[in-house]
Amino acid sequence: MTDMMVRATQTWLNKTYGNRPGYTLIPEDGNTGWTTIYGLLHALQIELGITATADNFGAGTQSRFKNCWPGGIRQQNSDSKTTNNVYSIIQGALWCKGYSTGAGEITQHFFDGTGAAIRQLKTDMGITGDSTVNLDIMMALLSMDQYKLLTTQGGKNSIRTVQQRINRDYRNFTGLIPTDGLYSRQMNTALIQILQSLEGYSPDDATGNFGSGTISHLKTISAANASANGAWVWLGSAALLANGYGSLATSGWTSNLESLIRNFQAAYAIPRTGVLDRTTWMSLLTSKGDLNRACVACDTRFEITSELLTHLKSDGYQIVGRYLTEPGMDKLNPRDYFKAIRPGELERIVNGGMKFFPIFQENSRQLGDFTDANGRRHAQSASQAAYRLRIPSTVIYFAVDMDIMDYQIDSHIIPYFRAIHNTLNGMYRVGIYASRHVCDRVIKAGLAVSAFVSDMSSGFSGNLGYSIPNSWNYDQFTEISGYHGKWDLDRVAYSGRVPAVDHLLSPLVNPNDDPFYKWVKKTEAECLEAMSGFANPHASHKRLVGKFILEWLRKPEYTSTLWHFYTPELPEPADEDATRELCATICAKQAPIKNTLPTRDIAHFAATALGYIDWGVEYTYDKYGLGDLGGWPLDLIQVWGSYQREGHGNDLSTWMLNNIGQKGVSTGFDYNDVLADADAWLITAHLKDHPDDTSLSDTMKEIFAENENTRIHRFFYERFGGSSENVVEAFASLCDGIDALGINWDFTKDYLQDAAHANSLPSSSQIHVLSEAYANRLANM
Repeated sequence: MTDMMVRATQTWLNKTYGNRPGYTLIPEDGNTGWTTIYGLLHALQIELGITATADNFGAGTQSRFKNCWPGGIRQQNSDSKTTNNVYSIIQGALWCKGYSTGAGEITQHFFDGTGAAIRQLKTDMGITGDSTVNLDIMMALLSMDQYKLLTTQGGKNSIRTVQQRINRDYRNFTGLIPTDGLYSRQMNTALIQILQSLEGYSPDDATGNFGSGTISHLKTISAANASANGAWVWLGSAALLANGYGSLATSGWTSNLESLIRNFQAAYAIPRTGVLDRTTWMSLLTSKGDLNRACVACDTRFEITSELLTHLKSDGYQIVGRYLTEPGMDKLNPRDYFKAIRPGELERIVNGGMKFFPIFQENSRQLGDFTDANGRRHAQSASQAAYRLRIPSTVIYFAVDMDIMDYQIDSHIIPYFRAIHNTLNGMYRVGIYASRHVCDRVIKAGLAVSAFVSDMSSGFSGNLGYSIPNSWNYDQFTEISGYHGKWDLDRVAYSGRVPAVDHLLSPLVNPNDDPFYKWVKKTEAECLEAMSGFANPHASHKRLVGKFILEWLRKPEYTSTLWHFYTPELPEPADEDATRELCATICAKQAPIKNTLPTRDIAHFAATALGYIDWGVEYTYDKYGLGDLGGWPLDLIQVWGSYQREGHGNDLSTWMLNNIGQKGVSTGFDYNDVLADADAWLITAHLKDHPDDTSLSDTMKEIFAENENTRIHRFFYERFGGSSENVVEAFASLCDGIDALGINWDFTKDYLQDAAHANSLPSSSQIHVLSEAYANRLANM
């Protein structure tokens, strides 16, 4: 928002220094930002005689400032006539930080109004003193650091209290840090410097670098020695507070503090000792944590050979992260892959007693890599590779392998992950590999469900000074170069929030061995042949051949009033109806296919597919749709009618689990029905996605390359995202929609199987039980 006094500052700067060497004109827009701060800094440097101005308050500027004002810049007497541009620079900097000098313009004096603002600034910093502007106050003024509580940006008063104490008690070690209530890299560095002061370092040696010396002097603090180490206790509780644990930093050991320590240790997957030990100190104050701590996960670009697998298991690793693809792999022999999973590798991993998690990274090291188009392409590539490798439903971690600033998350990372989220196949969920802050932002935006945190990259601006995301699952914290002399390996902590993959989907089968596929392929070919030739009146309807075959296959089983209404075969236009009859004649000449396959209800499949063709295919994010109505919801209504007729008095949940999806039952929703619904959805969804280049038989060939149970699982994850809650919501919404649409329940008598219950919809609690039972069968076929 435009600030008139900030604009006045900008105008004064441009007017005063616009023609001076070393100064660049700045926008007069009234918005504080680095451009204005740099303008003020360059103005000070010019006043100090520096013409080669710089965008930092470096050693040269500091030296000249101390030479000019060894005791600091002091407030003038009220009757002083002396003017100085430096006074104006101080005023402008105060206005930029939100402090009023009591004047309506920028002046060249340092009177009480400016002095009062300096005193208030110092109070907000947590220090006391007069209005003198010494070197560290001037450096604070000419920075973007804030000293007011930034509640609108998430600043907390409890954090601010810690920051003010740091400035008050440890200023010689830390310098002045912001007191905005926000945990930051500066605050994190200051906490390390305080630790180093407690370890006996001098202010000059307390650099904030958590090196081997600092590690060697760490002290374990517990209830037994806390009373003699109050400053250590306060530092530990302050670090816990910064990481989101507790509400007050304290110097006394309490049971609550011990509980907070245990909670932190549990959340960070480190030993729950309840004391401030080496591993806990390092997890509190660094993103990497204790590099020597035990872990069960790792990731590597190297193939997991039998030899490497043996070493990993011997060293206690249970989970390994591997890359789904790599750029240009379609042009490479698998033995030449640099990092992509090689044929047979995942089988070797799971058969050898380990688990894995999939990573997707193609480049992802330049800002330009993160675009909407790349997000869509990467999601498709990742899901296709995962299917090809027979990976079951899991989280795929998409990489952001570079340092990202906060504003770049909005401009590039969020759009990239939104595209992934909207494109990724429902069987797989979106994970993110990135720094803590980037992971947290993307997850809170609802675009990823799990984080693989790149904490090993401690130089990333989004790591130090940020807590680990609540939804983290993997935490990469150090690299072993030359693991067992042959490989490079990243060590990774594991929270267990998302299980690693411990099995693969059943191997692909040969669809050419499927009698139904062969029947459709032959029939379709004969129909197309009959429609070919010069001036053939049927030629314009070739695209409808698959639908015509499905219409023939659903008869006579699905020709009731309901199905004529739901999936009509219109007599107009006449030429289309004539082509329908041509295809029906050809279908009738084929060898019988219906009722010849033990697990296929072909008529059911055909009728359900026609419903999706006519009314649309629903996906995870849809509540309900009329395409669904002719499939699984109608089967749920049918089995509900069976329960009322046959199972009434039995526990509904148990009865449904014993009847839905079971082979050989006659309650209206057996295994064959579940498979028919799944196949109809999968095939129709594929046809919808490829309207111009895929025939019914081509689609069946692709879908039937997976075995029956795999297809049922795939339907569950693609249609419902693998969530029973989504099944419940979809069925409940569809039941509400049936009433809202005014559908005559007489149509459904055949499906309720009892005219006395023809108008009896299940209650909300019964809908929940029905849907949960169905979801359970889909997930556990």
